[in-house]
Amino acid sequence: MAIRWICTTQDAAWTDRAPAAPGGAAPDLRLSGSRHQAMRGFGGCFNEIGAAALQALADRDRAAVLRELFDPREGCRFNLCRLPVGASDYALEWYSLDEHDGDYGMERFSIERDGRLLIPCVRSALALRPDMTLFASPWSPPTWMKHPRAHNFGRLVQTDAVQRAYALYFVRFVQAYAGEGITIRQIHPQNEPCADQKFPSCLWSGEQMRDFIRDWLAPAFREHGLDCEIWLGTINSDDYDGWANTVLSDPGARACVAGVGYQWAGKGAIQRTYESWPGVPLMQTENECGDGRNSWDYAHYVFGLMRHYISNGAAAYVYWNMVLPPDGECTWGWRQN
Repeated sequence: MAIRWICTTQDAAWTDRAPAAPGGAAPDLRLSGSRHQAMRGFGGCFNEIGAAALQALADRDRAAVLRELFDPREGCRFNLCRLPVGASDYALEWYSLDEHDGDYGMERFSIERDGRLLIPCVRSALALRPDMTLFASPWSPPTWMKHPRAHNFGRLVQTDAVQRAYALYFVRFVQAYAGEGITIRQIHPQNEPCADQKFPSCLWSGEQMRDFIRDWLAPAFREHGLDCEIWLGTINSDDYDGWANTVLSDPGARACVAGVGYQWAGKGAIQRTYESWPGVPLMQTENECGDGRNSWDYAHYVFGLMRHYISNGAAAYVYWNMVLPPDGECTWGWRQN
């Protein structure tokens, strides 16, 4: 079997080049013939700060950046990307999609804010990749559903009324985006559920997530006829027993979960999940953030991360920010790549 080597160097992308073996001879390569996971794709996350940076460019420059990211022939060919449900830490300010205290029926739910920056950016990407898969996750529920009442820190209030309303919040999100002609294929119920952060966040236990998916979120999706997968994600912990094993070992929850999504703090847990639950789809949902220097050395480091996750069953690898202003600084003061 002929093997085609495609390399990206510091100076050129997508270059055909056969690697030299020691002594200059052609490398002696053999393929095992084994089949593993089919790759779903690669991508990044749409965020307000990046969308604002794009919007500030001249039309020609904006189009060039979008081609470099999404063009299926000339660009990075991104085809699987993420959206925040409400504010991420790369939103211009912190917000949710229903900050109206006690709106258990989600009557005042709105994605009007998303229509200013995020939705135009997503539409531009879809114009280049109409086959793109989009998944979404919140960084924080609406503050009135949390204790304490804040976008950062805290937990979801564990009452039936709040959990029922929060499941409906996800339903409204998928429906609202469908109304804009944008299909959300997957919901991951919480970004980094194992971290109590100074930016929008919400702590969960594996047991709480299991019960929410099984008893509230999946029934709400079924009731409203949503053709949208629910994934256990985006997990930022190596605690396999407390998360993947806790949820997947419950038959009711397992029937509701389409796969497991791990962020960069789940390097060990994805390996155990791959070995323990063969056949359960896996994704890497957020790349390590970097320090804003966007160096070639860091690109080599990320390639090692990609190799680890894909070798351990991940069928998708998703960057964090795709576009940032020159300093790459978030709302809480960290410069990132």
